[in-house]
Amino acid sequence: MKFIARLIIAFCLVSFHSVKAKEAPKLSESHTELACQFETSSRAKDGTQRGGKYVWRMWRGKREVEVYQVGSKDGEAWMLDGAGGVILGRILHPERSEVRFDAMQLRILGQKVDWSKCCSLVSLEFLESALTFRGEGSFLGRPVREFNGQVGSEKWSVLWSDEDTLAVSIEVENDKTMSKTVLQERHELNAKPWERLRDRGYESIDYTDLGDGDTNPKIRRIMTRLGIKCSHGGCGPVCLTPQP
Repeated sequence: MKFIARLIIAFCLVSFHSVKAKEAPKLSESHTELACQFETSSRAKDGTQRGGKYVWRMWRGKREVEVYQVGSKDGEAWMLDGAGGVILGRILHPERSEVRFDAMQLRILGQKVDWSKCCSLVSLEFLESALTFRGEGSFLGRPVREFNGQVGSEKWSVLWSDEDTLAVSIEVENDKTMSKTVLQERHELNAKPWERLRDRGYESIDYTDLGDGDTNPKIRRIMTRLGIKCSHGGCGPVCLTPQP
């Protein structure tokens, strides 16, 4: 959850022009299958060196979304469970493992999941309720809609693709920082533009099984990487809580 949260707070406006004000149509909730690459950057407004820039990728199918920061050790996947819930997979590439949290475990851990946000970077509800439709334009040769507005102490600006049901550019500014995310590449999912390391065959581990396997060196490394402090067997999901 923290990984994708970091991705959606950033942003860079590119190729937007010819804005025309008109009433916003109802947004679609269908999702095309895509493989996308984004660049996220952030900077402090006081001139310090805080911030940075990184590239990340998203693979979006009908029932699963995977994200991976290029060059990093971790990724995440969000999957529909068939019963109206969402499963989170924390992907640990050096350990060739995926730790899965089911919908109930996420609720116990206080992790609220918005499937629309997972698929589109911002949720449709957020666009329609928190921001204001400003007009139409183009981005990388495709039609988009512009939304912006003040949300608490932050100024948001979003370019939205109806065709892909995706935020293709997001900018967030507050008193201290500016964050930008911009779509760099868009491909059909079946084109397979980048290798998904997880497809090589990773071990799937249920979150609640971590405590019972804490004598295993690999499991202990995974627990350390996830920030799990409690390591006595059988403690269950309430005790096995990742620490901030």
